[in-house]
Amino acid sequence: MTPLLILLAAAASAPVSPLSATRAEVAAQRVAVEQRFAREQAECEQRFAVSPCLEDLRQRRQDALAPLVRHEHQLAAEERRARAAAQAQRVKDRELAAAQDEGQRRQRLVAAPPPPPPVTPASHPAKGRSPEEAERLRRQAVSKAEAGAAERRERAQEREKRMQQRVADNEAKQKSRGQPAAPLPLPLPGASAPK
Repeated sequence: MTPLLILLAAAASAPVSPLSATRAEVAAQRVAVEQRFAREQAECEQRFAVSPCLEDLRQRRQDALAPLVRHEHQLAAEERRARAAAQAQRVKDRELAAAQDEGQRRQRLVAAPPPPPPVTPASHPAKGRSPEEAERLRRQAVSKAEAGAAERRERAQEREKRMQQRVADNEAKQKSRGQPAAPLPLPLPGASAPK
């Protein structure tokens, strides 16, 4: 079975739609043209002057296939336009659905009562505590926060000292090699200015 017949059989077995029917028709016409020119080529090869006959045959074959090729290109362009339109419609549908979902979500948020504000233990004394107990807990929380802040400051100062030591070591190393010192690095984010 020749490849052209296989193409024709595949085109005939494809599901029938307006575009595929015209594609099948074009494929059938192409197969018929190819078969006709294959017979004529066999006849040309039997002649004494094969080359001029084959060149004439190639030109006539190309002229015969040109409208079919143009039609195939038109069909492909129509299919691309149809796919693009379908994709645009799917995108439009998704955007519409997303907008509707967002609108419904906003309506639920507007209709729902606002959540109660969070209660912090330092601002409201718990039931059963005396004012003295609440004040003691508040002072304890403040001192704990101050201790944490002091510890963070100490760690930042230690990092700054280590960085300065590395810069000094690097400069000394470069001087010993005879290279100019590298420019000073930018300060670390969050490092406080020297006091």
